[in-house]
Amino acid sequence: MRTIRSKKGDIQLPCLDVQIVPIDKVQANNYNPNAVSDNNMELLQESIISNGFCFAVVTIYDPDLDKYIIVDGFHRYSIFKDYLEADELPIIVLNQTIEQRMEATVQFNRARGVHQVELMADLVVALDRQGVEETEIAEKLGMEMEEVLRLKQLTGIAEVFKNQNYSAAWEMMEVGDDV
Repeated sequence: MRTIRSKKGDIQLPCLDVQIVPIDKVQANNYNPNAVSDNNMELLQESIISNGFCFAVVTIYDPDLDKYIIVDGFHRYSIFKDYLEADELPIIVLNQTIEQRMEATVQFNRARGVHQVELMADLVVALDRQGVEETEIAEKLGMEMEEVLRLKQLTGIAEVFKNQNYSAAWEMMEVGDDV
């Protein structure tokens, strides 16, 4: 396996050893605590269709089962198998004990982090300024329209909506004017 030197030692590069295997030779592990909402599964499918399959599923090989057991990438596997009905899947095979696999699953899940609201708001506004329609922002980022609007509001409502056309919702009247 290829490696890169770092100040903390050699770093293995399993990402350079991708294999394509029949999807029915791959199965989920029985310990992954991660769950993904239906909206995020749809977004993952959109991402794979739009951008290609950029991250191979991380597995180990179990000779007793003659299967590749998923360490990371269960939801990518599910999209390929259940949504796209693909026959094959790109995988990386690690050589790990069950303890290492369980630790790796949690490490991979937690290392992804979460999106910070302010940064997501900035991203939505940047797309808006590039002329991307709100409906397309919602679709491509896996959001409801309400979320897109809320995120735009976080960045400063006057700035974001300055070029919008408004109808007169009310008229100012002097005190004492007849209604």
